[in-house]
Amino acid sequence: MSGHPHEHPLRFGLLLPNAGYYADARRLVDLARAAEESGWDGVFLWDHVMLDRRLRLPLADTWTTVTAILTSTRRIRCGPLVTPLASRHPWKVARETVTLDHLSDGRLVLGAGIGASADTDFLAFGDTASVAERASRVDEALAVIRRLWTGQEVSHAGEWFLLDRVTFLPTPLRQPGVPVWIAATWPVRGRGALDRAARGDGVVPMVRDSARGLRGPTPQELTEMLAAVGSTPAGWTVAVPGRTRVTDLAAARALIRDHHSRGATWWLESFDPWSRDPREALDWANHGPPR
Repeated sequence: MSGHPHEHPLRFGLLLPNAGYYADARRLVDLARAAEESGWDGVFLWDHVMLDRRLRLPLADTWTTVTAILTSTRRIRCGPLVTPLASRHPWKVARETVTLDHLSDGRLVLGAGIGASADTDFLAFGDTASVAERASRVDEALAVIRRLWTGQEVSHAGEWFLLDRVTFLPTPLRQPGVPVWIAATWPVRGRGALDRAARGDGVVPMVRDSARGLRGPTPQELTEMLAAVGSTPAGWTVAVPGRTRVTDLAAARALIRDHHSRGATWWLESFDPWSRDPREALDWANHGPPR
């Protein structure tokens, strides 16, 4: 990374599912309002249309809920973390993101990745694309979105998408566009996600854990992952998901300081629909971040 880790201010966000207890969009809006009042810097949502065939959990639509949160708050950042961009038309995402960017006075963040679950993000809806194909779609989609954000006429004939003399106005409030944070997992199976993140505005680092599934990195894993990313531009975001307890603030602050010293610029206190009591999300939203 460019610069020294300590030079980057640390921000705090809540990373919430859009399923189970959190499937009520009004509940998520209330959590976001409470988080803003108590000093959190952001509230971000998983983006899935289905999570588990067996559990049949209720889900809220993420983009609709993000819109409600951004119109119900004044300061916090919000966005999908992360949207499976390989399943989306990039021109639709370009329109949505610019509209939300203007609606929120520049508070939208676009999280993007290839999709956490091949089954429920793709196969359940007849999309049999391989990991490599989905990665190729994401790279091309991001290129198309960034060109559409310029407001210039775009013609594009790629492997996955075709655009013929398309001009999208208005342009985003922020130039060159809405911040894009890329989900990347460690250990890497290839450099695709790391290189994609380095070209974007930040990374959401995750670790594949045989026992726990996807989780946030330990401080040492974060160090190794950022070393593998290599050089990044000034202001590049490292949004680290993790879990702490409001009942043990000393331990929470120590863990977060360690991540910050190794390059984290955001701490995302993270929840799921299965293993963490939703009351902890309420407690953290009302308490404020462990600064």
